[in-house]
Formats: sequence, C-alpha cells, structure tokens
Amino acid sequence: SDCTLDPAFNSATTEYSCTVKNNISNVNVNATATSTKSKVRGLGAKDLVEGKNTLPIRVIAEDGSEKIYNINITRKQALQNVSIFGKKFEVIDAEPTLTTSSNNTTDASGLYASTDTNTGKPTYYFRGNVNNNYVSFAGQTWRIVRVNEDGTIRIVMQDGINNNADIRFNLNNDDNHNYTYSYYTNSNAKTTLESWYQTNIESKKNLANSVATGAYYCEQAKVKPYDSWTSGNAVMTTYDKYTPDFKCESDGNGKGVVSSSVGLLTYDEVVYAGGYYVKDNSNYYLYNSAIYWCTMSPAGFSGSTSGIWYIDNNGHISLYNATGSIKLRAVLNLKADIQISDGDGSKNNPFVVE
Repeated sequence: SDCTLDPAFNSATTEYSCTVKNNISNVNVNATATSTKSKVRGLGAKDLVEGKNTLPIRVIAEDGSEKIYNINITRKQALQNVSIFGKKFEVIDAEPTLTTSSNNTTDASGLYASTDTNTGKPTYYFRGNVNNNYVSFAGQTWRIVRVNEDGTIRIVMQDGINNNADIRFNLNNDDNHNYTYSYYTNSNAKTTLESWYQTNIESKKNLANSVATGAYYCEQAKVKPYDSWTSGNAVMTTYDKYTPDFKCESDGNGKGVVSSSVGLLTYDEVVYAGGYYVKDNSNYYLYNSAIYWCTMSPAGFSGSTSGIWYIDNNGHISLYNATGSIKLRAVLNLKADIQISDGDGSKNNPFVVE
C-alpha cells in the first residue's frame, strides 16, 4: 500500500515506478505468476536507500526462459528541519494543491519545500493558516513568506504602506490602455513603494543594513485570466491550466527579474501561500479582511483593459485594472545572517529584528 505502481500492471510492460516517503525504509514485494508452472524470484522484504531503488522480479517459465520486471522505487530524501531566526521548523513532506481551480482546505499548514526555482536549490515557503511566522521590523508587523535559495528571508507587510493608503498602480488616464501599463517597472506603485522604503528604512542605517538588495523580485507576465487575453510578445498561460513556480525569466517583452531592495509578491507566491483565483479563502496567512492589495504580476491585456493580479478582502485572487487604486503590501528580503533580539514568531511575540 506504500507503493502504487505506475503504470498499472500489464504482463507486457516490464518497467514500473513509484515514490515513497522518506520514512518508508523497506517494502515487501509480492507477485504471483499467472502459470502455476512458473517460478517467481526477487520477492520478500527489501530495504530502500534514499533515491532510486531498482528491484528486479524474475519470472522463470517451465522451459527455463526468463522475463524480468523492474520495480523502480524512489525513496524521498530526508527533509531536515529548517532554522529561521534560530527557531526550528519541520518541513512538511507532502505535495500541496497548487492548481488554481482546486481547493486546498485539506493541505496541512506549515513550511513546505520547493526546488522549482531558477537555481534548482530549495526555497522553503509557508502555506496555509500558519501562526508562527510573524516579524516585527521598522515599526511594522510582517509575515515570513519564505526562505530564499540563498538563505535570505522574504517578508511581506501585514498591511498596506502609508497607513493602508489607496495608491494607483499606474497613473495613465487615457482610454488607450496597452499591455505595458501592467508592468511594475512602468508603474506608480514602484515609485511610491521605493519612496516609502527610502523614508522608512533606507534613511535609517540600522534598518537598511538588515535588508538584502538584488534580483529578488519578478514582474514576468506568466498567467492570465482568460484565453483571449495577451501581453505583447509574452507567452502567458490561462490560470486553470497554470501550475506556479518560483522561477523568473525575461518574457517576450523583455520583462522579468527586478533588482531592488523592496517590491511586491507575485501571483505564484500567493498561490503557494494558499490563495486561488476567485475562490474565497480566509484560512491562509496572507488573508487580510480589511484591504484589497495587489501583486506585481501582470494579468495581461484585452480591449481597453490592462490588468494586474490582486487579492480581495475575501482572500481570493482576481483581476484588477492596472490604472485603479489599491493597497501595497511591501516585500523585503532580510539578510541571511540577521539576528533577532526577541520573539518566537507568534502573533503576540513576533520575531523582533532591530
């Protein structure tokens, strides 16, 4: 029961595979020949090492001829606990529900790992209704989103900047929208966010020294709400056919990685956290019933509308007009060697970064 063969058994097929969790260190191989005059070898208890294990089963016919069936069992690598600000977090050994047309209510809340990154190195991300990822920094409450591949710690503000001010993403007022309005680097949101950062963090050396600057942000046009929507030369996938990842590259419009000290979350990161397209969800840590807030991910263009992805006060992801006003939840990446002065990550006792 720990190993379900893929494909299902067929006497003409000789190669099979399955994957088991790391805590499965052995399996019991059972097989029965269709002919009572045939012999089967290679049965019984088999120990498994981490990684791929090939278990041959030999079927010997009455005339002495042999046929070998290989069972290729992959035992997952052990996931070690991850230390964040000196606190150990156990990584959940399960595959989350990442298709945005599905419901994630059965997914466990906690820390997950993904190697769907540009480097292939793991990023460790929080998902679901976690309550131990609170951070106090620069006079604001933040939530830990993930540990990046380089060990820096990505955090998102619990509320919007400038006391939850409504901020226009793009300032263009004309009726002739085009896809360029949806990109963060063309936006008023970027200008406003960087001004907020300069005033509240960059001008204060003790705070600025804690923040990593670099290629941590992504404005690549990847996912769209409808098949008919486009974004210049970018190749986009409709949301119900899309599986998120943590990768970022230049799209067909030359837009992708954004190097900065401050930015916004992406559509992908919200899905990894537990958000879904037009599906209400109050049961994940990014949910904020008080505000509508936007990502830095373009949603494409159609007719006279240029879109961005946003999250409403019911917790669902949806389409927003790029020239509309919305809240900005700032995102920072704290340096990997940052020490905390206090806290355990809970709401009432957050990790304190000074």
